[in-house]
Amino acid sequence: MSENPTVVDFVIDYLRANPDFFMRHPDLFLHLRVPGQAPDGSRSPAECQNEALKAALSACQIREEEQKLRDSLLDSDEKSENIIRFATDLLACHSQVELPNLVLSFFISEFRAAHGLLRLWPVKANFSFFPFAERLGPDVEAALGSIENFYLGENYGDEVAHWLKIDPVETRGVLILPLRSHTGTVFGMICLCDADEKKFTRGTSPNYLKMAAKVAETALTPLIN
Repeated sequence: MSENPTVVDFVIDYLRANPDFFMRHPDLFLHLRVPGQAPDGSRSPAECQNEALKAALSACQIREEEQKLRDSLLDSDEKSENIIRFATDLLACHSQVELPNLVLSFFISEFRAAHGLLRLWPVKANFSFFPFAERLGPDVEAALGSIENFYLGENYGDEVAHWLKIDPVETRGVLILPLRSHTGTVFGMICLCDADEKKFTRGTSPNYLKMAAKVAETALTPLIN
């Protein structure tokens, strides 16, 4: 392709006036064709510059990774503080009947769910008249026992919508967390749902979810018969 002298002169003048252009845009250098070694075997200025640019790009990538690590550590510290606050709020609660509401509110808030449900079984007689004591049925309760840790993903069917008495379109994405005693027996469930089917598969930390579950299980165990 023939060169336009006016454009060529403009590019040359611009690069001369902005010698750090490729330092600010190192990715462009990957698309350029530069001369290799000179006939006498020495390295050309372009080759030296290419190495310098690659080194700058590598340094930039290292800085990005360091920033990601710092952000990850800050996020981890924040989650630890949230867990401590969650446990403290549960310990400060003077009414056992309020514990399920505190637990569910925490999960809805922390995982930004549109809707949530908590069920416990079998509860002690003095708690049997509260909504959280409503049973889900033997088939559902048995199926929850087969979930190893939790389920995050797309929801199929209308059962969750039936539990919550909402439109099924609001339950396309679900988080189902079985609650277990220290012996491994399932005694309850937390279910979060959202119209976005990808809501709980994006950015949900499995370790954070497990820690929160352990605190919830410890707090709710005294309600179980």
